[in-house]
Amino acid sequence: MAEYLDQPLSMLIGLSVLVLAVALLASVVKLRTDIRTLRTTSNQQLKRLNARVAQLSNEHTEVASALDDLRDSASIASAPDSSLAVTPAEQENRIIKSILNEGDLPKGLEKAFELLHPSPESTLWMAFGISVLDQNTKTLKLAWHQGIKEAVARQFSEARLIHGSAPHATSALLGEHVVVRREPAAQKHRDQPPATRLPEAVQAWHSFPIKKVDGSVLGTFDILSFNEGFPLPDSNRIANYLFVTSIILERHSYLNGILSQARTDKLTGLTNRGFAEESLVKEIERSQRYRNPLSVVLFDIDHFKSFNDTYGHDVGDLVLQEVSRLSAGAIRSTDVLGRWGGEEFLVILSETTLDSAMVVAENVRKAVESAHFEVCRSVTISLGVAEFTPHDTAQSLVKRADEALYKAKKAGRNRVLAQSKVA
Repeated sequence: MAEYLDQPLSMLIGLSVLVLAVALLASVVKLRTDIRTLRTTSNQQLKRLNARVAQLSNEHTEVASALDDLRDSASIASAPDSSLAVTPAEQENRIIKSILNEGDLPKGLEKAFELLHPSPESTLWMAFGISVLDQNTKTLKLAWHQGIKEAVARQFSEARLIHGSAPHATSALLGEHVVVRREPAAQKHRDQPPATRLPEAVQAWHSFPIKKVDGSVLGTFDILSFNEGFPLPDSNRIANYLFVTSIILERHSYLNGILSQARTDKLTGLTNRGFAEESLVKEIERSQRYRNPLSVVLFDIDHFKSFNDTYGHDVGDLVLQEVSRLSAGAIRSTDVLGRWGGEEFLVILSETTLDSAMVVAENVRKAVESAHFEVCRSVTISLGVAEFTPHDTAQSLVKRADEALYKAKKAGRNRVLAQSKVA
C-alpha cells in the first residue's frame, strides 16, 4: 500500500524537476539573446559616440587653426616692420594726393596742415595762417587760418608789400624768414615801428615766405605764438609744408589763370559775353530768392564804324580799350561789366533800382564824353537801362535794355534812356 502511495509522489517530484529545468534553460537562452542584443546595440552606440567625438575634435582643430591664423594676421598688420603697415611717408603721400585733388584753396590748405603734425598743445599756444600774394595789387591776402581770432584776422586780412609795415609783408618782400617778438614793457618806445606792434596776446610772429622753384614769392606762412616758451614745429616739417603749399598756391594760380582766360575778352580785359550771361542768370536767381532789385545797362559807342573806316581797325581797338577802362572806373567793383559784342557793352547792377541804374549809366556816359582820346576825335556812347521784373528772363531783360538803347540812338545819341517795366 505504501509503495502505491510513494510512486505518484516520485513522479510528481520528477515532473516538477523537469519543468524547472526547462524553465531554467529557457531563461538561459533568453539571457544569452538579450546579452547579444545589448552587446550589438552598445557597439553601435559606441561607434556613433566615437564618431561624434572625432567630429568635435576636428571642429575644435579647425577653430583653433582659424584663431591662430587670425592672431597671425593681426600681428602682421600691427607690426611696424610689416609690408602691410602704413609708413609715415606713405601716409604723407596719401595726404598730398588728397590735397592735389582738392579744387577749393582753403580746403586744400586745411588738408596740407596735417603734414605739420601739429600737437593738440600747439593749437592752444599758437595760431597759423596762409596769405597769398596778389601780384597785380602787390597785396597779401589771408587765404586760410587756424586759431586766429576774428579781430586779428581782420587786422592782417590784407597787407600791402611795404617793408616794415607787417612781418609777413617784410617776409614776402625779402623772401626770408622774419620773426618779430614782443618787447618787454620797459623797452617799449612811442616811436616803435608798426612791424613790432604785435596783435594783442601775441608774443612772437614768425613769417615764412612760400616760394616757387624759381624763387619768386607766392605768399607767406605765418605762426603767431602766444607763449614764447612753446617750441615751433620741427624745421624739416616746416620746410616740407612750405614746399607742398607752394605747389598748392602755384596750381591754384595756374587754374585761376586758365579760368580767367576763359572768362575774359582778350582785347578789352573785361569779362566776355559767355561769363556775363552766366553772371546775369545767377544775379536773377539771387534777386528772385531775396527779392532784391536788379538792373542792367546796355550801351555802345556812337558811330563806331566811322572810327574803323577813318582811322583803321588799330585805332578802333584802342577806342574800345579806352572806353572799357573809363566805364570800369565809373561803376562799383561789385558790378559786372562785360563786352557784349563788337562795340556793345553790358553792365549788371545788383541790388540796384531803375532810378539808381540811371544815375550809374549817366556817370558812365559823362566819363566817356569828357575823356580826351589822343588817337581820334571825341567819343560818345548811348545807353539803355532796364530793371528786372518777375516776368523777366535774362534774355527778356537784356532785350528791354536793347530797346531803350535803340530809342536813345534814335533820339540823337550820347544819352541815357530807360525801358518801361512790363506790366
